[in-house]
Amino acid sequence: MPKVHALLVGIDTYRLPRLNLRGCVNDVELAERLLRDRIAPADLVVERLCDEQATRAGMVEAFRGHLGGLGPGDTALFWYSGHGSTAPMPEGMPYAESAGMCQTLVCHDSRAGAPDLYDKELAVLAQEVLATGAALVTVMDACHSRSAMREAPAPGLTPRCAPRLEEAPPHLGDLLPELAAAVADPSRPAPGAQLPGHVAFSACDEWEVANEGQFPDGWHGVFTEALGHALTRLGPDATYRQVLGHARCRVEGRLLRQVPHLEAIGDLPDREVFGGALRPRATRITLRYLWGQWEVDAGAVHGTVTGSRFGVHRTAPFREVHVAEVLTQCSLVTPVGWTPEKDRQYEMVLTDVPLPPVAVSVRAEPDLLLRLTETVRTTGPGGRPSPHIRLIPPTDDGSASRLALRVRQADDGRSIQVTGLDDRPLASPVPADEHGVRQTVSDLEHIARWLQVRNLESASPALEEAVRLELYPAPPGSRRLPHEGAPAPVRDLDFAYTWTGTGWKPPSVFMRLRNTTDRKLFCVLLDLTDRYRMHADLFPGEYVAAHWTAQAGNGAPVTLALPPDEPVEPGARSTDWLVLLVAEEPFGSDLFALPRLRETPRASARAGRRGVTGVLDRLGLLAVQRDADPAPPVALDWAVKAFEVTTRIPGGPGPAAPQR
Repeated sequence: MPKVHALLVGIDTYRLPRLNLRGCVNDVELAERLLRDRIAPADLVVERLCDEQATRAGMVEAFRGHLGGLGPGDTALFWYSGHGSTAPMPEGMPYAESAGMCQTLVCHDSRAGAPDLYDKELAVLAQEVLATGAALVTVMDACHSRSAMREAPAPGLTPRCAPRLEEAPPHLGDLLPELAAAVADPSRPAPGAQLPGHVAFSACDEWEVANEGQFPDGWHGVFTEALGHALTRLGPDATYRQVLGHARCRVEGRLLRQVPHLEAIGDLPDREVFGGALRPRATRITLRYLWGQWEVDAGAVHGTVTGSRFGVHRTAPFREVHVAEVLTQCSLVTPVGWTPEKDRQYEMVLTDVPLPPVAVSVRAEPDLLLRLTETVRTTGPGGRPSPHIRLIPPTDDGSASRLALRVRQADDGRSIQVTGLDDRPLASPVPADEHGVRQTVSDLEHIARWLQVRNLESASPALEEAVRLELYPAPPGSRRLPHEGAPAPVRDLDFAYTWTGTGWKPPSVFMRLRNTTDRKLFCVLLDLTDRYRMHADLFPGEYVAAHWTAQAGNGAPVTLALPPDEPVEPGARSTDWLVLLVAEEPFGSDLFALPRLRETPRASARAGRRGVTGVLDRLGLLAVQRDADPAPPVALDWAVKAFEVTTRIPGGPGPAAPQR
């Protein structure tokens, strides 16, 4: 197996106390735990630098000493949690960013006797590691923002962005000597250019803020928490692109002004993480008695939240435990109406997941705020409050919530609009009258239901990797995927239109569900569009036999087209989320149906509704249908997995086709 050498750096305490943070050392502990959990001990070597250990000299020495001794096929991992900043380029260094500034990492002793660590210096260190034949993966949970400090930080969050430096070191020689040599040698790559073999994860782009906030197990970088969640949940064949997609969904689920990025050359994004060094996860969640209390080995990094319930798998009578406290890797639980045997371990499955309402901040005149509040209080079933949304003060802004939205009144007071926390419009504006208030609350509830399903999380290692979603390119004119000689499934779920000479043609793919286990499993494939539609037309729900594949879309090619209201022109793009639900027993996929925003629901194609028998039926009722249902009578295993699919029109030459 390939070797993984990890250098984990977290700085909460700086020599300049005004720079201190709270979640960076926690990030290092989280990263180390997940690496040791997923990589065999013989294949992993970890070195940590925290607080006063993470001086400029200490980081450079550890980078060279710990990461420089690998060879072909191995992976060097550099994970940094701390402040980022920007600085003018030193005299004599012609390579810089487009704004004439360099990005920097703020070491423990930076600005108190030592310079920041410049990105061009990191590029020199990266070249040294890559010269050994090893791959390099960097994770930067820090700001590299040029403008973010001009804005007030979001409530409940701390930006990892130190003030920009106004002066560069007087001489290039004040930095790494190798940097000056690289600048002077025109035959060498420009320091800072993306290099083959380097996979770079960043918490945000250079104009944004990387935040840290409080989670059930303490303070963490928002990106580190999401990346740890992704690496914990995804299987051993996960690619870097899949990890980024999963983490970005989790970050954007909080609707922060922060979009993580992945940079790599060629096919690197679609290669297996750490060269395939990840081990399969444990097959079942376990309940056990340790140190005078009951715990399950599923914690915050697995998506567990306080108030969840786990049940003993397939036993009668039905026996559950209630999650009282969530830690990083496990949760403390309380048995509900039964007494487990202290010398026994129980196999558990997730039986109940709280779906807290989406937080909505309103920036409007007092009269409009009052009308919105009264409508939300009476719009739920039976005239009760909405189960999907809750209004919060505008000063709160919902940043600490798992999911959040915003309502804004126009400056002239005549209209109102639903947006994300970044003020991106999610629905067209409506008049600020009674009809507009009702429409706004209806829009909020619709989007909230969509978000709750898109961000639905299971805690089943046994089933999350049991069924694979495979997408194959559909050649022009093909009507079915051949059994023999089929092309390899695509790993990059970014699909582009093609120019035919007269117009743009949308891409088509075949979709298959592959059951990798020795038992039949019930599967549903939901399509969540960026117009807030949700449907199960691709695969409404069937058993997939053991070691068998089932065709989605009735075996025909599935066309990935832009929404009907989107102009078909270069640069246009849309995003769908394919959500795969897997369970041991059947459940009703019609419970998850939503029309497009502001469209009338279509009649269900299914005749009648079957009895609600499992947790997925119940979650469908809670998330979409707004009804509650008693707990399932049997603890059955289930899992959910989301895939982000992008459809775009290249921005290259060629006239745009007429709008459909």
